[in-house]
Amino acid sequence: MPKRRKPTENENAILLAEVENMCPLCTRPLMYEKGGKKYKIFQGAHIYPLNPTEQEKELLKNEEVIHEDVNDLTNFIALCTECHTKFDNPRTVKEYRLLLSMKKNILSKSESRAKYHDYQIESEIKEVIATLVEEFNEGSLKPLELKALRLDEKSDETLTGITKIRIRTEITEYYYYIQEQFFQLDSQYPRSFNAIASQVSAFYNSLSRTESSQEIIYEQLTEWLSKKTGNTSSGACAIVISFFIQNCEVFS
Repeated sequence: MPKRRKPTENENAILLAEVENMCPLCTRPLMYEKGGKKYKIFQGAHIYPLNPTEQEKELLKNEEVIHEDVNDLTNFIALCTECHTKFDNPRTVKEYRLLLSMKKNILSKSESRAKYHDYQIESEIKEVIATLVEEFNEGSLKPLELKALRLDEKSDETLTGITKIRIRTEITEYYYYIQEQFFQLDSQYPRSFNAIASQVSAFYNSLSRTESSQEIIYEQLTEWLSKKTGNTSSGACAIVISFFIQNCEVFS
């Protein structure tokens, strides 16, 4: 019978960061401060039980298991003590699938984020984003005709309807505006657009080798662009990524 492994201090820090200091089931903060010190009110919960009862084995016999070693950190997720108790007693397939899905998304994002450093983006793109944030004039918009939109032929069922609508709106409303900003950028820094488009495509291709969901890929491309440019406007970065969905190999 496997013995319960207590996560190390560093592993607890990883588990806490994965859920952004918030219980994924009830949103309660997982740390509190008292007397100038930080205290944790969470536990590393086994997603698949450490020593399942016969009833739990039967309940989960057809369910996916994230790792063959139940004490591997991938089978842990940070929960507040109250939710941990409720999750374990009684265990349900619904909650098991929920936490398994959460953990898989966490691991997928971590894998993608590990690539951020390796995929660079030309610093000149900051000027395009800055123009969107600081100098944008709604009167300068010229909508793209819907018949020229490539999103419908490139997207699949892994892209949610609400995200598809947002991307469609960003392309139709901002495409010509972003295109003009890149024209101006090329006049200052020749062939900068080609370099930037190649870098976006390269990172997209890297993501798509391990991630099949266009929804997650879109989120990761947007976050990558925001992190690499030090830009706090995720909205502006999303508009630029939508432009590249229309204009290059993204989602092809």
